[in-house]
Amino acid sequence: MNGEMDRFDIVVAGGGPAGLGAALAASMSGARTLLLEARSFFGGVAATSLWMPMNRLMLNGGTRGGVHQLLVDKLYSYGPCACREGKVTWTDGDGLHIHPDYLKKAVFELLEEQGCHYRLYSPVVGAVMDENRVKAAVAFSKKGRITYEGKVFIDCTGDGDLSVYAGAATEQGREEDGAMMPVTLGFSLANVDTEKLFLWYRGSAFDKDMEEILKQAEKDGYEIAPWYSFDDTTIPGIVSVNNGGKKGIGTIDALDPCHATKAERAGINLAVDFVKFARQYKLPGLEHCSLDRTGAAIGVRETRRVICDYVLTMDDVSGDHEFWDVIARRYGAVDLAGLQEPGQERPQMKSGYGYPYRALLPVGVEGLLTAGRCGSYTHLALAAGKSMGNMMAIGQAAGTGAAIACEEGITPRQVDPRKIQEKLRRMGVVL
Repeated sequence: MNGEMDRFDIVVAGGGPAGLGAALAASMSGARTLLLEARSFFGGVAATSLWMPMNRLMLNGGTRGGVHQLLVDKLYSYGPCACREGKVTWTDGDGLHIHPDYLKKAVFELLEEQGCHYRLYSPVVGAVMDENRVKAAVAFSKKGRITYEGKVFIDCTGDGDLSVYAGAATEQGREEDGAMMPVTLGFSLANVDTEKLFLWYRGSAFDKDMEEILKQAEKDGYEIAPWYSFDDTTIPGIVSVNNGGKKGIGTIDALDPCHATKAERAGINLAVDFVKFARQYKLPGLEHCSLDRTGAAIGVRETRRVICDYVLTMDDVSGDHEFWDVIARRYGAVDLAGLQEPGQERPQMKSGYGYPYRALLPVGVEGLLTAGRCGSYTHLALAAGKSMGNMMAIGQAAGTGAAIACEEGITPRQVDPRKIQEKLRRMGVVL
């Protein structure tokens, strides 16, 4: 293959929350680690979606230890311009609203402090296999394909890219019909009376008021989302807006560039039209708002899920079942981002359920772990505690397991999960 070749102990594909957890944990364990990211920045949806809260970085207001605390401490060291306390709701909590540029800075510094090598502008486009074992990841660059050899690989791409190139089996969408959670282009608004807005937004009348406003907006020809939510930011007069994607757009398969383009185009319309009807209908605090900017890219909630030695189900996440090989816990609630039909009963999860090591190991593939959004769940179990801090915890466990495999000269599937548990506990992680 064309391009340079470099060798590492561990190669992590994808620099979102799960990939950061994996790369930092592996580096902290002494492994020579490389983090590859397709975009021009690290942070994943936490960086693309503006001040959307990065939930579950903490635990009941205290520390989750390990990588989480490294990130929290780094952000706090920059002062109040970098972050502020996040929401506290049934889905959101124990998190931070983070200025996306301070997040990018924090990640660069943390990777460098831990001695982790990194490459941006490096989408993974292939895998080199020795029978069923991954020997190298292939990334694309404008200079040609670059091959990175390693002992262990971790797929945190969100879409399961490296796993697919390695021959792993995947599933996609809701089991009965293939529907997926909505794709969103976040945006931020300036010239906002934030005190007035949040008094309304956090009040009991908001849901009913917004329902009527959106009915009128749709009648008047505006493009609307089924729902909108508002987030505090670190800049006075600016709020960040999450939403459910364009109403009636149908299922968006973000793996398809046609679909992704459609979602990006629709997101721009939603942002511009929101400003228009917010002013026209004089939404509290938004009477004089203007569009500050849209997110760096669409936020994707669901694509491929890699089938691993264990697949988590709703029975696992809603009951009292405990896994002997638990290596992370997911807190919060089931969040389908509005996918469920009106009147459908909301599925319930047990906050703090365990995630087993077996769910990191793709069936039939050696030398590879997978973590994050492309992990091994059913559709509903993916939505159960899908907060970014939880994904970081799973990535941290994958990085720790990969480092043990390198140290002992074995494959990830041969690693004793109890050794991962012991190492994580020493890092202050609650298992």
